[in-house]
Amino acid sequence: MTTSTPQDTPETPTASEQTSLMGQFQQTRASIMALLHAHIELFKAELDDILGEVKILAALAGFAIAIAILTGILVYVGGFLFLGEWLFGSIGWGFAHGLLTGIALIVVAVLAFVGARARYTVASFVIAVLIVILVAALCGSNVAYDQASDLAPDLASPLGVPGVVALLGGIVLGAVLFGFLLAFAAGVRGLFAGIFLGIILGAMVGWLIAGAPWTWPPAIGFAITIGLVAWPILNLIFAYPSLDPAARFKRLYPQQSIEAATETRAWLEEQWQTRLPRRGNK
Repeated sequence: MTTSTPQDTPETPTASEQTSLMGQFQQTRASIMALLHAHIELFKAELDDILGEVKILAALAGFAIAIAILTGILVYVGGFLFLGEWLFGSIGWGFAHGLLTGIALIVVAVLAFVGARARYTVASFVIAVLIVILVAALCGSNVAYDQASDLAPDLASPLGVPGVVALLGGIVLGAVLFGFLLAFAAGVRGLFAGIFLGIILGAMVGWLIAGAPWTWPPAIGFAITIGLVAWPILNLIFAYPSLDPAARFKRLYPQQSIEAATETRAWLEEQWQTRLPRRGNK
C-alpha cells in the first residue's frame, strides 16, 4: 500500500504576520503624518516670526513716513514764512505765497485730471511770470504812482488824488483785460462776466500798484502774490474751451470688450432664432 505525500502548497501569511504588516503600514503612515505635522508647525512658527518682523518693519516705515510728511509740511510752511520775512520783510507775504502756491497747484492737478493739456499750464505759468516782472517793475520803480501823481492835479475834485486815479486806471485796464480773456473762453457771456470781474480786481490791483509809493522788497512780494493769483485763473481760462471730460474718461470704459460681448450675444440670439423652428418640426 502506497502512501501519498501531500502536494506542495504555497505558503500563506499567518494572522500574526498580517497584523504585523498592517501595523507597519500604520506606523509608517503615522510617521509620515507626524513629519508632515511637524513641517506645518515649523512653517506656522516661522510665519509667525516673519509676520512679527513685518509688523515691526511696517511700524518703523509708518513712523518714518509720518515724520517725513511732518518734516515736509514744516519745510513747506516754515520755508515760505522764512522767505517772506527774510526777503520781503513780513511773514504775511510768506503765508500768502504758500497758500496761493498750494491753491494754484491744486487747480493745475484738477485741470490735468479732467483732461487739460500741459501746454496751457506752461503758457499760463510763463504769462504769470511776466506779470510778476511787470508788476514788480511798476511798483518798485513807482512809475505808476508817479504817473498817477502827475495826472491827479489836472483833474477836478474828488478825482484829483493819486489813489483815485490809480483806482480808475485799474478799473479800465482790468475790465478790458478780463473781458477779452473771458470772451475768448466763453463767448459773449464770458465778455460780460470778464468786464464785471475785471472792474473788481482791476480796482483793487490798480489802487495797490499806483495808489501809494513802494519800496522794492514789498513790491516784489506783492508782484509774486499777483502772479500766483493770475496763474490758476489764466490756466483755467486757456484750458476751459478744450476741456472734454467725456473724452478724458472714455479710456476708463471697456468699450471694445462691451462691443464684442454685444456682438456675440446678438450672434447667439440669431443662431437660436434660426434653429428654433427646426427643433419644433422634429
